Amino acid sequence: MEWREYSARLKQVLRLEGSPVAVIFSMEPPAGASSRKCRVCNAFLLARDGETVDISAESSACPGGTWFLGLGEQPTGERAKAHKDFLINGEKLFCSLGVYYRIMTETSRVPTGLADHVVFCPLERAELAPEMVVFVCNAEQGCRLVQLDMYSTGISPKISMAGATCYQAVSYPLLTGELNVSLMDYTSRRMPGLKASDLLVTVPYHRLHGIMRSIEGCTAGTAKMEIPEAFRHSLDA
Repeated sequence: MEWREYSARLKQVLRLEGSPVAVIFSMEPPAGASSRKCRVCNAFLLARDGETVDISAESSACPGGTWFLGLGEQPTGERAKAHKDFLINGEKLFCSLGVYYRIMTETSRVPTGLADHVVFCPLERAELAPEMVVFVCNAEQGCRLVQLDMYSTGISPKISMAGATCYQAVSYPLLTGELNVSLMDYTSRRMPGLKASDLLVTVPYHRLHGIMRSIEGCTAGTAKMEIPEAFRHSLDA
């Protein structure tokens, strides 16, 4: 279970507050998980702080989260009408039906039917290899993760900041395999326990291996910056 060693190393190097969060799709519920109703955006914070959270169609406290995790179908009929009204006139995140249509067109691909349970837990306690790891971190820590990811590839991640927090932090990275940086949707940012400086960085697990290999070689990890003498002279010229 290499990811347990990864967790300890990442907490030390990045000076994280709490744990990286493993996200696991499963057909069976995990042992010892909380069965209380929970929103996906809150599950990140609970897992960071040590709790194992099992979200299923029954325990999801947010219809949007249920859909974006693939645990239920997109609302239709009166439920869809109520959802649109809430986003436009309740949360006031979009100004019109046209804007709602554009954002939903961009974020409508979800992993429907993939699993019955989505588990959020501290990375060091994960019993199965996670599909992705979510970091609740500040901008500097997020910058370091992105740089460590690019260190051996030179390829920039294709960031998507559209839609609900659960889409940005779970659905999009799962569907694309891309590392993603999320500022979260503004309603999610009002959760107790979330700092104004916090953001989310999601790393698909297959990319985490590269990040771990980059730590010792990259200054975003533990390597020290060195200025070659020739470069120093070029600055003085």
